[in-house]
Amino acid sequence: MSLVNKTELETNLWQLELAIVPEDFKKAVSAAYMKQRGKISVPGFRKGKVPRPMIEKLYGKDAFYESALEELLPDMLKAAYDAAELKVVAPAFDLDAKLDNAPEDITVTLKVWTHPEIELAQYKELEAEKADIAVSQEEIDGEIEKRRERNARIMTVDGAAQDGDNVKIDFAGFLDDVAFDGGTAEDYSLTLGSGSFIPGFEEQLIGHSACDDVEVNVTFPEEYHADNLAGKPVLFKVKINEVTRSELPELDDEFAKDLGDYETLAELRDGVESELLDEKKKSAEENFYNKLFEKLIENVKGEIPPPMIEDQAKAQVQEMSMNMEYQGMKFDQFLEMTGQSMEDYLENQKPSAERRVRFELALDKIAELEEFEIPAEDLEAEYQKVADEYHMSMERVKEIIKEESMNASLKREKARQLVKDTAISVPVKEDEDTDETDEAE
Repeated sequence: MSLVNKTELETNLWQLELAIVPEDFKKAVSAAYMKQRGKISVPGFRKGKVPRPMIEKLYGKDAFYESALEELLPDMLKAAYDAAELKVVAPAFDLDAKLDNAPEDITVTLKVWTHPEIELAQYKELEAEKADIAVSQEEIDGEIEKRRERNARIMTVDGAAQDGDNVKIDFAGFLDDVAFDGGTAEDYSLTLGSGSFIPGFEEQLIGHSACDDVEVNVTFPEEYHADNLAGKPVLFKVKINEVTRSELPELDDEFAKDLGDYETLAELRDGVESELLDEKKKSAEENFYNKLFEKLIENVKGEIPPPMIEDQAKAQVQEMSMNMEYQGMKFDQFLEMTGQSMEDYLENQKPSAERRVRFELALDKIAELEEFEIPAEDLEAEYQKVADEYHMSMERVKEIIKEESMNASLKREKARQLVKDTAISVPVKEDEDTDETDEAE
């Protein structure tokens, strides 16, 4: 194979013209014949014993040309990319082979997308906003109240139900004295005041006791999803089976001791404050680095080949699909529930996929500019870490993750750490929301 010509059609898109050495093509044709002859039957010959000239006489001299070309292509393309000094990021396409004068004069043209050349305006001393962290007394009280609720005793109530009580009910709904679909349930658990049911339903159960039969009259909202019920007045016949009430523990030293780590209520408050502060610091740190890396992405200048973005979008979908299956849901079910096609979902992933590609390109550029090198012992240590995490042998991990890929991953991590270590935090502007918890969500 020889590289005849290379032409840049647009940024990162090249067309190559190759010439195949006649002797190489002849050998490939012979190899294709030897591989396929056992599958060819011709009357008068035993299967697998049909001479090649006979096959070419029956099917044409080009009978094995396509197979020969397929045999040559992998090594031929690799050699062509090396000769053209191109780093290809996706399979070749629009491949056209001129075989009319084979084997003496064979040319092949093809197109390839190549790794982008990017510029990185700045990566050290990037600035990002970071909010000051504080925990209010209200937040401490709120967290302690949550712990009281988690440790509440559930008491059966003999008397009338109150707002906040839980009731177990049987009910049946009627529209114009006819039971309607979806309006019936047995032993349903409902917290009064939760707003779970149609407005007015829960309020009409307050003041009633276990074993009471209650007629509840309500009107469905105008925007209700079932057209036959939207805006309609209905009657629910309700049987209260049980009323229970949560009894909160007293807020004292004994409650603090029951939680296990504290001796007094004051210690509990201090401990909760420390925990909330740690959570906020972690959230603020994560938010800070997210903003920092967005700044890094903005500093990447250069056009990204479409296949790189498409491949990253597919990887994200695959990762999400695996996570869903781990949680017991098929990805097809998710698409059906959300009314999306796979094509729609992949298209929606492209903006985040492009950011991810630009981020990784930025890290690779930093590693190149800083001339990072990964010592052999660090490489081995990372392989061992992966082997331990997935309970696999080192040999198997090295088969799955090639050294070049592992080396690149460690260099990216060093680049990421450099960006973090040199970052500058600035106060959040006064007119912006500084609630780190909301930002993290």
